[in-house]
Amino acid sequence: MLFDFWRDFSIDDKMHPLDVPLLGQNASVFQTTLPPGHVNGRLKDAPVVACYLNPGYEVEDSELAQSDDAKRALFEQIRGESNFPMQFAGWRKWYLERVGRIDLPPEQLASTVAVFNVLAYASKNSKKVKRSLVKKLPSCIMARRHLHEVLIPEALRGDRFLVIARGAWAWQIDRSIECETIRFAPNPVGGHFGPAIGAEITRWLDFKKLSAR
Repeated sequence: MLFDFWRDFSIDDKMHPLDVPLLGQNASVFQTTLPPGHVNGRLKDAPVVACYLNPGYEVEDSELAQSDDAKRALFEQIRGESNFPMQFAGWRKWYLERVGRIDLPPEQLASTVAVFNVLAYASKNSKKVKRSLVKKLPSCIMARRHLHEVLIPEALRGDRFLVIARGAWAWQIDRSIECETIRFAPNPVGGHFGPAIGAEITRWLDFKKLSAR
Protein backbone atom coordinates (compact mmCIF):
# COMPACT_ATOMS: atom_id res chain seq x y z
CA MET A 1 0.00 0.00 0.00
CA LEU A 2 2.07 3.00 1.24
CA PHE A 3 5.43 1.53 0.30
CA ASP A 4 4.12 0.20 -3.01
CA PHE A 5 2.88 3.70 -3.82
CA TRP A 6 6.44 5.09 -3.52
CA ARG A 7 8.24 2.02 -4.91
CA ASP A 8 9.09 3.46 -8.35
CA PHE A 9 10.01 6.91 -7.04
CA SER A 10 13.61 7.82 -7.92
CA ILE A 11 16.11 10.10 -6.23
CA ASP A 12 15.90 12.48 -9.18
CA ASP A 13 12.13 12.89 -8.84
CA LYS A 14 10.89 15.92 -6.94
CA MET A 15 7.22 15.00 -6.58
CA HIS A 16 5.24 11.80 -6.91
CA PRO A 17 3.79 11.74 -10.46
CA LEU A 18 0.23 11.45 -9.14
CA ASP A 19 0.77 14.52 -6.94
CA VAL A 20 2.10 16.78 -9.69
CA PRO A 21 -1.21 18.18 -11.01
CA LEU A 22 -2.34 19.41 -7.58
CA LEU A 23 1.09 20.43 -6.33
CA GLY A 24 1.63 22.53 -9.43
CA GLN A 25 -1.14 24.80 -8.19
CA ASN A 26 0.66 25.23 -4.86
CA ALA A 27 4.28 25.27 -6.02
CA SER A 28 5.26 28.38 -4.07
CA VAL A 29 4.35 26.75 -0.74
CA PHE A 30 6.73 23.80 -0.89
CA GLN A 31 10.48 23.20 -1.05
CA THR A 32 11.20 20.19 -3.27
CA THR A 33 15.01 20.28 -3.41
CA LEU A 34 15.15 17.31 -1.02
CA PRO A 35 13.43 13.93 -1.38
CA PRO A 36 9.87 13.76 -0.01
CA GLY A 37 9.85 13.35 3.76
CA HIS A 38 6.68 11.46 4.60
CA VAL A 39 8.79 8.87 6.46
CA ASN A 40 11.77 9.45 8.72
CA GLY A 41 12.83 6.40 10.66
CA ARG A 42 11.88 2.74 10.69
CA LEU A 43 8.18 3.08 9.96
CA LYS A 44 7.95 -0.58 8.99
CA ASP A 45 8.95 -1.87 12.42
CA ALA A 46 9.57 0.97 14.91
CA PRO A 47 7.49 0.36 18.06
CA VAL A 48 6.66 4.08 18.37
CA VAL A 49 5.33 6.29 15.57
CA ALA A 50 4.90 10.06 15.82
CA CYS A 51 2.47 11.56 13.31
CA TYR A 52 3.00 15.11 12.03
CA LEU A 53 1.65 17.37 9.30
CA ASN A 54 4.67 17.87 7.01
CA PRO A 55 8.44 18.46 7.18
CA GLY A 56 9.79 21.91 7.86
CA TYR A 57 12.58 23.49 5.85
CA GLU A 58 15.52 25.25 7.50
CA VAL A 59 18.87 26.71 6.45
CA GLU A 60 20.62 23.37 6.94
CA ASP A 61 18.22 21.73 4.50
CA SER A 62 19.29 24.04 1.70
CA GLU A 63 22.87 22.94 2.39
CA LEU A 64 21.88 19.26 2.43
CA ALA A 65 20.23 19.75 -0.95
CA GLN A 66 23.69 20.45 -2.39
CA SER A 67 25.11 17.14 -1.12
CA ASP A 68 24.56 13.96 -3.11
CA ASP A 69 25.36 11.84 -0.03
CA ALA A 70 22.80 13.69 2.09
CA LYS A 71 20.12 13.42 -0.58
CA ARG A 72 20.83 9.70 -0.92
CA ALA A 73 20.52 9.17 2.83
CA LEU A 74 17.22 11.05 2.93
CA PHE A 75 15.93 9.26 -0.16
CA GLU A 76 16.53 5.91 1.54
CA GLN A 77 14.22 7.00 4.37
CA ILE A 78 11.28 6.49 1.98
CA ARG A 79 11.56 2.71 2.45
CA GLY A 80 10.86 2.94 6.19
CA GLU A 81 13.79 0.67 7.01
CA SER A 82 16.45 3.18 8.16
CA ASN A 83 16.94 4.83 11.53
CA PHE A 84 16.00 8.47 11.92
CA PRO A 85 18.84 10.47 10.26
CA MET A 86 20.61 11.72 13.39
CA GLN A 87 23.75 12.54 11.38
CA PHE A 88 22.18 15.85 10.36
CA ALA A 89 22.56 18.31 13.25
CA GLY A 90 19.37 20.28 12.65
CA TRP A 91 17.28 17.15 12.24
CA ARG A 92 18.80 15.63 15.39
CA LYS A 93 17.98 18.75 17.43
CA TRP A 94 14.39 18.90 16.15
CA TYR A 95 13.87 15.18 16.83
CA LEU A 96 15.34 15.08 20.34
CA GLU A 97 13.41 18.18 21.39
CA ARG A 98 10.21 16.33 20.56
CA VAL A 99 10.78 12.67 21.44
CA GLY A 100 13.67 13.02 23.90
CA ARG A 101 11.42 12.64 26.94
CA ILE A 102 11.47 8.90 26.27
CA ASP A 103 14.14 7.44 28.56
CA LEU A 104 16.46 6.01 25.91
CA PRO A 105 19.87 7.07 24.57
CA PRO A 106 19.61 9.21 21.41
CA GLU A 107 20.95 6.56 19.07
CA GLN A 108 18.48 4.01 20.43
CA LEU A 109 15.65 6.49 20.01
CA ALA A 110 16.56 6.73 16.32
CA SER A 111 15.54 3.11 15.80
CA THR A 112 12.61 3.20 18.24
CA VAL A 113 10.61 6.26 17.15
CA ALA A 114 9.66 6.83 13.52
CA VAL A 115 8.22 10.10 12.21
CA PHE A 116 5.31 9.89 9.78
CA ASN A 117 4.09 12.98 7.92
CA VAL A 118 0.71 13.01 6.20
CA LEU A 119 2.10 15.52 3.68
CA ALA A 120 5.44 14.48 2.21
CA TYR A 121 6.66 17.85 0.98
CA ALA A 122 8.56 20.36 3.12
CA SER A 123 7.45 23.93 3.67
CA LYS A 124 8.88 26.91 5.51
CA ASN A 125 5.44 27.85 6.80
CA SER A 126 2.91 25.08 7.40
CA LYS A 127 0.15 27.67 7.84
CA LYS A 128 0.20 28.12 4.07
CA VAL A 129 -0.71 24.47 3.50
CA LYS A 130 -4.29 24.35 2.22
CA ARG A 131 -6.71 21.88 3.77
CA SER A 132 -8.23 21.23 0.37
CA LEU A 133 -4.82 20.11 -0.93
CA VAL A 134 -4.17 17.74 1.98
CA LYS A 135 -7.63 16.26 1.53
CA LYS A 136 -7.19 15.48 -2.17
CA LEU A 137 -3.46 14.91 -2.71
CA PRO A 138 -2.92 11.22 -3.66
CA SER A 139 0.15 10.78 -1.42
CA CYS A 140 -1.78 12.23 1.53
CA ILE A 141 -4.65 9.86 0.89
CA MET A 142 -2.20 6.97 0.87
CA ALA A 143 -0.58 8.13 4.14
CA ARG A 144 -3.99 8.35 5.84
CA ARG A 145 -4.86 4.87 4.62
CA HIS A 146 -1.66 3.53 6.15
CA LEU A 147 -2.45 5.20 9.46
CA HIS A 148 -6.08 4.07 9.60
CA GLU A 149 -5.70 0.61 8.09
CA VAL A 150 -2.30 -0.44 9.46
CA LEU A 151 -0.94 1.66 12.31
CA ILE A 152 -4.13 2.32 14.28
CA PRO A 153 -5.17 -1.36 14.31
CA GLU A 154 -1.64 -2.29 15.42
CA ALA A 155 -1.78 0.29 18.21
CA LEU A 156 -5.20 -0.92 19.34
CA ARG A 157 -3.73 -4.42 19.61
CA GLY A 158 -0.88 -3.04 21.71
CA ASP A 159 1.76 -3.74 19.08
CA ARG A 160 2.59 -0.06 18.46
CA PHE A 161 2.43 3.21 20.35
CA LEU A 162 1.09 6.14 18.29
CA VAL A 163 1.47 9.81 19.13
CA ILE A 164 -0.62 12.22 17.08
CA ALA A 165 1.77 15.11 17.44
CA ARG A 166 0.53 17.56 14.80
CA GLY A 167 -2.08 17.76 12.07
CA ALA A 168 -4.86 15.64 13.56
CA TRP A 169 -7.24 17.36 11.12
CA ALA A 170 -5.07 16.28 8.19
CA TRP A 171 -4.91 12.71 9.45
CA GLN A 172 -8.71 12.80 9.88
CA ILE A 173 -8.51 11.58 13.44
CA ASP A 174 -9.92 12.95 16.72
CA ARG A 175 -9.50 12.32 20.41
CA SER A 176 -12.29 9.76 20.54
CA ILE A 177 -9.70 7.18 19.51
CA GLU A 178 -7.29 8.01 22.35
CA CYS A 179 -6.36 5.00 24.49
CA GLU A 180 -3.35 3.56 26.34
CA THR A 181 -1.35 3.23 23.12
CA ILE A 182 -2.69 6.19 21.13
CA ARG A 183 -1.99 9.63 22.55
CA PHE A 184 -2.28 13.23 21.35
CA ALA A 185 0.63 15.59 22.02
CA PRO A 186 -0.28 18.22 24.64
CA ASN A 187 0.96 21.04 22.39
CA PRO A 188 -0.03 20.34 18.78
CA VAL A 189 1.75 23.47 17.56
CA GLY A 190 5.24 22.20 18.37
CA GLY A 191 4.40 18.52 18.49
CA HIS A 192 6.52 17.85 21.59
CA PHE A 193 5.72 14.64 23.46
CA GLY A 194 6.07 16.26 26.89
CA PRO A 195 7.04 14.49 30.13
CA ALA A 196 3.76 12.60 30.61
CA ILE A 197 3.72 10.93 27.19
CA GLY A 198 7.46 10.33 27.40
CA ALA A 199 7.00 8.50 30.69
CA GLU A 200 4.06 6.47 29.32
CA ILE A 201 6.08 5.34 26.32
CA THR A 202 9.08 4.47 28.52
CA ARG A 203 6.87 2.26 30.71
CA TRP A 204 5.22 0.70 27.66
CA LEU A 205 8.57 -0.13 26.07
CA ASP A 206 9.76 -1.69 29.33
CA PHE A 207 6.58 -3.75 29.52
CA LYS A 208 7.01 -4.93 25.91
CA LYS A 209 10.53 -6.11 26.73
CA LEU A 210 9.33 -8.01 29.79
CA SER A 211 6.36 -9.57 27.98
CA ALA A 212 8.65 -10.79 25.19
CA ARG A 213 10.74 -12.88 27.57
